Amino acid sequence: MLKSSLLLKLIFFITFFFWTTKNGSAQELRALDHYLNEVYHNHVIPGFSVVVVNSEGYLYAKGFGKERLNLATPFTKTSVNAIGSLTKSLTALGIMQLVEQGDLELDVPVVQYLPWFRTANKSMSDKITVRMLLNNTSGLKASPEPIYDVSDRALEKLVQDLQSTFITKEPGMAYEYSNLGFSIAGYLLSEVSGLPYAEYLDKRIFSPLGMKNTSTDPARFDAMGALEGHYHGIEHAYPASRERQFESGEYIPAGSFTRSTAEDIGKYLIALLNEGRYGNIQVLSSESINEIWSPNISFPGLTLEEGGDDQPIHYGLGWMLSEIESRKIVHHGGSTGKMSSMTMIDLTNQIAVTVLANLDLTFIDQYQYPTIYHIANNILHITTGGSATSFGRPTIADPSQNDFELEPAEVEKYLGDFVQIAGGDFWVNFGLSLHIKRQSGQGLEAIVTRGKDTITHFELDFASPSAAIGRNMAIPQRLQFKLTPNGKVKGLFCSGTEYSRINEQRRQHFKSVNIKDSINLSIPNTWELQETPYGFVVNDPENASTRIQGYVKDTSKSGDIDTRSNVISDAESNQSQWFSLRKGEFVWKHQSILNSKKGEIGIHTTFISEMSHVPVRFEIASKSEIHTLILQEVMIPLLNSLRILR
Repeated sequence: MLKSSLLLKLIFFITFFFWTTKNGSAQELRALDHYLNEVYHNHVIPGFSVVVVNSEGYLYAKGFGKERLNLATPFTKTSVNAIGSLTKSLTALGIMQLVEQGDLELDVPVVQYLPWFRTANKSMSDKITVRMLLNNTSGLKASPEPIYDVSDRALEKLVQDLQSTFITKEPGMAYEYSNLGFSIAGYLLSEVSGLPYAEYLDKRIFSPLGMKNTSTDPARFDAMGALEGHYHGIEHAYPASRERQFESGEYIPAGSFTRSTAEDIGKYLIALLNEGRYGNIQVLSSESINEIWSPNISFPGLTLEEGGDDQPIHYGLGWMLSEIESRKIVHHGGSTGKMSSMTMIDLTNQIAVTVLANLDLTFIDQYQYPTIYHIANNILHITTGGSATSFGRPTIADPSQNDFELEPAEVEKYLGDFVQIAGGDFWVNFGLSLHIKRQSGQGLEAIVTRGKDTITHFELDFASPSAAIGRNMAIPQRLQFKLTPNGKVKGLFCSGTEYSRINEQRRQHFKSVNIKDSINLSIPNTWELQETPYGFVVNDPENASTRIQGYVKDTSKSGDIDTRSNVISDAESNQSQWFSLRKGEFVWKHQSILNSKKGEIGIHTTFISEMSHVPVRFEIASKSEIHTLILQEVMIPLLNSLRILR
C-alpha cells in the first residue's frame, strides 16, 4: 500500500496533468514560473501575486516574495492587496446590472436620476449622461481635493459640492481620465439601487462570485490582513503604514480603497470570460459585457520610444481597449502610490491575467525596471506558448540624463530641512517634510517623510544650479529650486509639491510639547501651557488677551467645548464662512468671528480637523490688531508641527 505522502503526490500529479493539458501545457506553465521567478529576483518588488485564468477556471495562481519587507510572511495568491482603479470596472459592472434591470439608461442625463445634480455652469452638467461618467468624457476634472471623510455621506457630499465647480470641456467630446466621474457613477449606483456603494458590491458582485477576501470597506481591512504596501527608495523600498487620517470615502468607486487577492480577482475574470457566468451565477449578460468592452473614445497609446507601437488606446466603460502585438486586449491598471495592479484580458486567446504588487510598479523607473504593464503582457505571451517580448520597455536612453556637475563649493547651500506648503498629489504627497543631506560618497540625497514614514528617498542629479533630477527606483522626479538673487536656496518644487526651507532661527524660538500622550506640537518658548479636562490652554504671558485653546476629545460634542474666549461678546459679532486649509499632516476647516466689547475689537478663529479619525480642535483669540501676526507666527507653525502620537 502506498504511503499517504506518496499517494497525495500521485493525486496531485494526475490532477495537475489533466488540468494543464486541458487548459495549457505543463511546459508553458513551467516557463511562466521561471519567468516570474526571474522577475522577482531581478526586480525591486518586495512581493507580488499572479493569477491566470480562462473561462473554465484557474491556469496559474501564485505569490512571490514577502508581504512586508520587515516581516517574514510570504506573499501568496491570498494576500490582500490594493487593486486601485480596477475598481472602476466594478463600478461599471454595477451600473450595467441596473441597466439590465431597467433602472438606468446609459445615454440619459444624470440629472434625470439626480434632479439636484449640477456644477456651477448648470447648462454643461445637464448634458452629462451616465455613459459619459463611465467612459471619462464627462468634462469633469480628475479629482478635486478630498475632505478625508469616511462617513456614509462622503459620496453624497462630494457630488453636492460640485455646484461650485466649473466644467471647461463640452461633455461627451473629449477624453480626460476622471476619478470624480466614477465617484459620481458610484453615488448614482447607490441612489438608484437603494444600497450604499460598498454594500451593493458585496451583495451583487463579491458574494455571488465567492470573492470572500475582497472589500471596499476600510473597517474590514485589519481583520482581512490587508497590506499597506511600500514606498520607493534608492535601492530598496520602505514599508508603509496605514494612515487613517488620510482615508476618504469620496473616491471608493474610483479605486481609493478596494482590497482583494489574486485568487478572488481570478473569479471575477472567469465570469467575464464566461459571458458573465460563474458557476450557476449570472452576474452580467454577454450583451452587457460586449457593451463595456466596446470603444467609446480614444487617446494616444505608447509611442515607439516608450516601447509601444504608436497605436491608440480606446476607453470603453471602466475598461481600456488595445491591440497589442496582434491581440485584442482589454485592460486596466491600478495605482495607489504604495501598491499597484494590472489586469489584462486577451480576447484573441480567451485568457486573462492579474498582477498585484505591494509596490507601485505603474510609476517605477521604466529605464531600470519592467513596469507592471510589461510584466502582465509577457505573462499572456508565455501562457499561450510564446516568448517574452520587449513591448512596454523604452527603446531610447533615459532623456533626463545629463553631464552637468555641481561645483563642490555650491553643495552646502542646498543642505537642510524643507516643509511642504502647497500643491502635490493628495493621494501621496501631503503633509510632507524633505531633508537634503550629503551622501556617504559624493553628491546629495533627499529623504521625504510624513510622520514616521519615509515616503521616498532619492539621489540628486543636478542639471543646473536651480534644477535637479531625483533618481531612485521610481520615475525620475524633477526638482526646481527657488533661489534668491544672491543664490541662497529658499525653497523648492518637487513632483508638483512646493516646499519652503525651515527657518532655523525661528525654529529655535519654539518648544515641543506632548498633550495627554495624544498629540505633539510646537509652541513659542515663552508661552505657558496648562492641561484641561478636554485638552489644553496656551497663554502668552506678555499679552493677557491672547490664548489658544485645544481639544483632543470628540469635537462633535459641543457640550464638551467652551467656545467663548476672553475677548468675545455675543452682543455684537460678524462671522465668516468656513474655509478649508491644508497644513502639516492635516486638513482643517477654519472660521473667524469679529467681536466688539466696550469699544475693543477682538477676533476668535476656530480650526477643526477635517479627518474623522483625528478629532482635534483649536480656538485662538486675540485683539484684532495682532490677530494676523499670531496666526502667522504661532498658529501656522503649530498646525505644521502637529503629530498624532501612535
